Amino acid sequence: MRRLPALISALCALFLLTSLALAPGLAQAAGRYALVIGNSSYSQKPLKNPANDARDVGRALERLGFEVLLKTNVSQRDMEDSIRDFGAKLKRGGVGLFYFAGHGIQVQGVNYLVPIGARLSGESDARYECVDAGRVLGKMEEAGNELNIVILDACRNNPFASSFRSVDHGLARMDAPTGSLVAYATAPNSVASDGSGQNGLYTKHLLSNINTPGVPIEEVFKRVRIGVMGETGKKQVPWESSSLAGYFYLAGGQPQGAAAQASQQLSAAQAAQQQRQLDERLKVYIAGLEAEKRLVEKEKAELVRRREQLDAETAQQVKATQAPQEARLKEQLAILEAERRKLETERTELAAARARAEQAQLAAQKAAKAGGQGGDSLSASGGSSTGGASVSTNTGNPASATSQVFGAAASQQPEDRAAVLRRLAGVWRLETENGLALPRLTLKPGGDTLYGSLEGVSPLARSMSLTGLAMEGGNLHLRMSVQSSDDDQLVPGRYLRVSARGRQPQRVIECIGYLRATENGAIPIFCQRVDSDARSSRQGPRVAGRMVRVSEQRGW
Repeated sequence: MRRLPALISALCALFLLTSLALAPGLAQAAGRYALVIGNSSYSQKPLKNPANDARDVGRALERLGFEVLLKTNVSQRDMEDSIRDFGAKLKRGGVGLFYFAGHGIQVQGVNYLVPIGARLSGESDARYECVDAGRVLGKMEEAGNELNIVILDACRNNPFASSFRSVDHGLARMDAPTGSLVAYATAPNSVASDGSGQNGLYTKHLLSNINTPGVPIEEVFKRVRIGVMGETGKKQVPWESSSLAGYFYLAGGQPQGAAAQASQQLSAAQAAQQQRQLDERLKVYIAGLEAEKRLVEKEKAELVRRREQLDAETAQQVKATQAPQEARLKEQLAILEAERRKLETERTELAAARARAEQAQLAAQKAAKAGGQGGDSLSASGGSSTGGASVSTNTGNPASATSQVFGAAASQQPEDRAAVLRRLAGVWRLETENGLALPRLTLKPGGDTLYGSLEGVSPLARSMSLTGLAMEGGNLHLRMSVQSSDDDQLVPGRYLRVSARGRQPQRVIECIGYLRATENGAIPIFCQRVDSDARSSRQGPRVAGRMVRVSEQRGW
């Protein structure tokens, strides 16, 4: 609000300049607007001069600075639209002037201007076929502009008199609203002459005096009246009804004599009154600015309070939003920690299994040098293929996940899968810590699949078949089935002993190879019986071992 004093000073200067610019009357009114209408081409009793009168008056008013809307021979709709537009212009302020030349009639004391094309079969049709002259005065009064002039050269003989009951002639008297002047071509209830020349008699004398500078508007019409009365021998007497409170000069100029003195006195009074009005407006405006200032300060304080409230709410929302995220993060960290501990445990177990496998290998080598292997172990000899499986095989227990090898491992990447295929292709010897004589495992690549089979000539090898080959979690799973009968006594030892009284003729052995723990080309493995009989009798402990490559990939 620091600009308030400067704004007040500017307003004061503007008001002072406005006061100094006030003219000694209404002569310098800001805008001048005129609607000029002349109707001649009536179907009944056409008139010779109104259209000419309208054009000549329009040109004269344009020279006097009026913005003129000229209409000739117009219908009722066009007249009403023109009057409506004229009233809208008057709301800008200034001086308004309406001129009509043509037929005019009075019905029950109401004056009507007759448009072209009006059809009147009786007095009641006038309100529907003609234009009420009071409509013009109503638009002027509604506009509230400084000064209005209405000139009606429409007091000719009534062309529809034969259809009317009344015998009234000419136009009825209309009282001029405040700040306006209504001029008639003749006295009320009298008839005006259309004239024999270029213009009607009344308009001819109006054109002769309208351009005289320094003459007030009332003096102009007084001179017109003197001229018309002199030419008609006082048969036609023009008439005016005025409520003007100041002096207005159509042609400008300065008043002379008594008119000048009266104009100066009126101008001084008007200037003082306007100054008082401006002072009151200025006080009201300053009071409004002060009230607006207080309102702005109040709104500013409210905005600061709301911003602080929003900041607090935003902080609470952020905290509430972050709380679940922090909880999930803690949970994920706990899961990762558990996985880490699990991996550490598995790594420890794999290291222990690798150490046991190496000890078993040393023991087997010493036993081989001694000249024989333990009689209680399985025979590892054999040269015929007795069983085979591929990753597409899905036999045995459905829950063992042996139906697919590398495609089932969701975490295995395509390039890792190809590397594993190349690394596993070939012939492998399966060794265990207790020296079980298991058949050899032959792995064969086939596109994106790895096929496998068992080889051996011993009775154990002939009775075993590879029923499952799968990859799960980066580990190789082997499933081997052992077929036995009541008279089969060829499987020695505690690990794969077959009871002649057993109710399960088939034994299932599952071995898991830990590919990630491969060391020096050997893959650590754990083997265990997984058939239903082994689970029910708590048999089949896990036996550690390893897979040792015997030969590289063959020319498949």
